[in-house]
Amino acid sequence: MQLGQLETKGFLGALFDFGFTSFITLRFLKVIYAILVGLILLTGVVFFFAMATRGAAGVLVAIILVPLATLLYLVIARVYMEVIALFFRIGENTSVMAAALTGGAPGGPSPTWPPTGGGSYGPPNPGAANPGAPPPPGTGL
Repeated sequence: MQLGQLETKGFLGALFDFGFTSFITLRFLKVIYAILVGLILLTGVVFFFAMATRGAAGVLVAIILVPLATLLYLVIARVYMEVIALFFRIGENTSVMAAALTGGAPGGPSPTWPPTGGGSYGPPNPGAANPGAPPPPGTGL
């Protein structure tokens, strides 16, 4: 699979990708978050009315604590969704970087090491590294 195919794979293609090279979770994360927000707000409204019917102390709790608890749960839900998105984005970026380094699909052949041509990866050649240095002993120069 080429690098361009990682980004342009459709929903059904990603759904039936048994190699798990593309993720559909990020596409559903907005929907999951919207459902969570709706459930948290609905629960907050239910608790507000349940506490408000319990008398003066219940009204005080309903006005102060229920909105704070609802806000806290909304923040926690948002943080969890961002952590999930973060992990999937790290995975996608790692796949893109691996594909760029190997010159093809993630999991493809690795580049040769040490790279051929263009550089020396062995011990330094004393004559080439410092042209003004005296020749190494035993060379007869």
